[in-house]
Amino acid sequence: MKHVLARAGRGVAVLLGALGVGWGCTDEETGLFVQGNIALDAPQCGARAEASAPLRMAGTLDVAIKLDYQATLLVGSQLTPRGDKENLRAESMITAITGAEVQLFTDTGALDTEFTVPASGVIFPDASSDPGFGTVNATLIPAATGIELANEITTRADVRTRVAQVKVFGKTIGGLEVESGELTYVIRVCEGCLVDFPSAVMDSAGNCSENLDMNPEAPCRLGQDDPVDCRLCRGSNAFCQNIADIAQ
Repeated sequence: MKHVLARAGRGVAVLLGALGVGWGCTDEETGLFVQGNIALDAPQCGARAEASAPLRMAGTLDVAIKLDYQATLLVGSQLTPRGDKENLRAESMITAITGAEVQLFTDTGALDTEFTVPASGVIFPDASSDPGFGTVNATLIPAATGIELANEITTRADVRTRVAQVKVFGKTIGGLEVESGELTYVIRVCEGCLVDFPSAVMDSAGNCSENLDMNPEAPCRLGQDDPVDCRLCRGSNAFCQNIADIAQ
């Protein structure tokens, strides 16, 4: 199986007719699946590789703070274990993820960009009827696209939508090349919409001022998915300094 930077022949009709459906490259594609994007909780920001891990149904990228969107994918393996300790047979179906393929569409179904990015993760098979799970970090919106969107967006209320279709691929330690089906994930892109101005730290002019009696908690990924206390970015970002600058 060849993994290339761009794969031709997937048009808007594919997006509309087969969202979330994996492509039949090999029979082994059914062995892996991407269940979703794990919701990371501060301050631990850990990702649990298990079926009950909390997932985000959609994402938000604030290009005033961050230009790329990173996902922590929960990937499951339905490959059948082949290890046998009694017969000294090593497990060959452990999968090492090496990359992710992403197609990024606009909300009208037009292809914006497609790319392949390095990714890493180890997925173990499960001897029971349940799948085994692992986590994989992957870029769903690259910084170059984030820059383009930042140049388009003019106010806080101006929002763009991007629909990412992502699949991961890799190889088992037995040498079998495998890839997952596709996950479809919607990302809302804005400029300044995640900046939060707590009333306790605002002065009469609408400025975000330091308050030494309060210690704001930083989200796991600053500028992505979760609100950002203005005190965390006020020193270096104009969008975090005065509420009037983004209240449009």
